[in-house]
Amino acid sequence: MNRRQLLKYFFNLSILSASSSLMKVNTSFAKHSGKVVILGAGWGGLSAAKTIKMLNPSIDVTIIEKNKNFKSCPVSNWVIGQIKSMEDITFSFGALKNKYSINFIHEQAIQFDFDKKNVSTNNFNVQYDKLVLSPGIMLDYSNIENWNKNSYEIFPSAWKAGNETILLSRQIQNIKDGGTVALSIPLSPYRCPPGPYERASLIASYLKRNKKRAKLIVLDANEKIVSKGALFKEAWDEYYSDIIEYRPNSGVVGVDNSSKTLMTDFDDIKCDVANLIPAQSVASILRKNNLVAQGQNWASVDPFDFSSSFVKDVFIIGDSTSQSSVGKVPKSGYIANSMGKVCGLAVVSELADLEKLTPSMINTCYSLVSPEEGISVSAVYTYDSKDKKIIKITSGLSPNRSELIKDNAWDWAQNIWEDMLL
Repeated sequence: MNRRQLLKYFFNLSILSASSSLMKVNTSFAKHSGKVVILGAGWGGLSAAKTIKMLNPSIDVTIIEKNKNFKSCPVSNWVIGQIKSMEDITFSFGALKNKYSINFIHEQAIQFDFDKKNVSTNNFNVQYDKLVLSPGIMLDYSNIENWNKNSYEIFPSAWKAGNETILLSRQIQNIKDGGTVALSIPLSPYRCPPGPYERASLIASYLKRNKKRAKLIVLDANEKIVSKGALFKEAWDEYYSDIIEYRPNSGVVGVDNSSKTLMTDFDDIKCDVANLIPAQSVASILRKNNLVAQGQNWASVDPFDFSSSFVKDVFIIGDSTSQSSVGKVPKSGYIANSMGKVCGLAVVSELADLEKLTPSMINTCYSLVSPEEGISVSAVYTYDSKDKKIIKITSGLSPNRSELIKDNAWDWAQNIWEDMLL
């Protein structure tokens, strides 16, 4: 068994074991149909949809997603670092539509009516028995002074894979030799804790190879590197000591569009390329529909099945969920994938009036420190019935960086894309 086959085996194991356990309880799922609407075709939403259809094909599943294809946020840093292209991380929803008979409405969801159990878009009013919400995050620029509609192209975040990813990639590629790149990191929690540091590594690697006199200033609102810190620092000291200038406790508080300047409490940084990753919070549609407690930044759920704390028959998964209700799990693609499977299994159980299984989740996060080497962290989580939280039961950090981990990262990406989309 080669490395990619082994990874694929572990991906499939969780869903197959869950399916087997339920089938032992009730072998006639087809008698228990229903309508499930899923908002968002990202890592959580797609995993929930495919899990539901694999467990019970008779359930009608509709995904509401404005984008007509899937662009992967994990691995999008490789596009910015000139290792992969946007085409390498963009995929069709065709197999989900044709093989699993999952319906897609490519429009923006506007409003939920929880009493009538429907979701409205501009052209559709979709009924549901169960509603699964996986809308991702909202990028919050409200505390950035002078921010306006023109700032997006000047200071792209590229924190949602798409046009800004392409824009930032081209800006990095075209920077003049001797120019300055600035990258800002918001206070945690935010989507993908090690993501900004991987991005810094790959930008620095590109500059080292192609723009030898260019510099990268990393403005981190946190007091230190928040994930895999020692491994990132070791790589930066060895490979990029003359390129990366790391400044902790340096959150961006304002911008100047005309001079392409990032402002902190301590300094103003004029740059040729500026990647401003803002603070993040729950997707606005959840707040608009009263699914978030007053004064909170994230949505509260029951971590046993990810049902909303406020509305019956509504589930919330992915990055919009609150760590204070779920437990200390990172806002990562793999966690969203795990949440989608747990939630999908819970939805099928509820529709079939079966007892739900105790959830377990896994997370593996790969980061490249150069095009040749990677680092990783992994963890296994389970539900603690006493604390009513998801807790970590084991974890592991790669002892050093290696080419093997870099290869594993690409194999992992291909396997998880297949797990969700094929």
